[in-house]
Amino acid sequence: MRLEPTSRWSDDVIALFTLTPEHVTDAYVGWMADAEVHRFLESRFAVHNRASIETYVAERLAGEDLLLGIRSRALDRHVGNIKLGPIDRHHGLAEIGIMIGDREAWGKGMATAAIRRISSIAFEELGLRKLSAGCYASNVASRKAFESAGFLVEAIRPAHALVDGRPEDTVLLGLIQTR
Repeated sequence: MRLEPTSRWSDDVIALFTLTPEHVTDAYVGWMADAEVHRFLESRFAVHNRASIETYVAERLAGEDLLLGIRSRALDRHVGNIKLGPIDRHHGLAEIGIMIGDREAWGKGMATAAIRRISSIAFEELGLRKLSAGCYASNVASRKAFESAGFLVEAIRPAHALVDGRPEDTVLLGLIQTR
């Protein structure tokens, strides 16, 4: 899905942009090969290369999902991605997934800023009413980023996933449009 960027797409920390296959760089491919970067991502179960990542980006661009790149203003480069989807128009819902791939961008508030920006896009531009996200309990940074962006913990699914071969709780978070 393509949308035209608006003022809701950026702030002092980050700028979001529609991701296209041309944005798949060596750095992006490197993120997907970095075990620490993809430790908490479901994509860790597959091997990725430039062609597979370009295909993934092209498929998201052609579909209903909104896949955006995250550009750090301080670092002046693409540091990660955020996805809105699947989008359920019948119920006004969507899920958010995020990856900050550039390790130099970790811990600098970029995930929170990107979550706030895409939430604004979802509510104001797409007319959605509720957003959801999930993370493993040990992914403290992800949970903190979502909570800092206004998401509330809705449930914890005990021993729902395996992380590093051990059962791990999954934390489910949500944000409802209050307007």
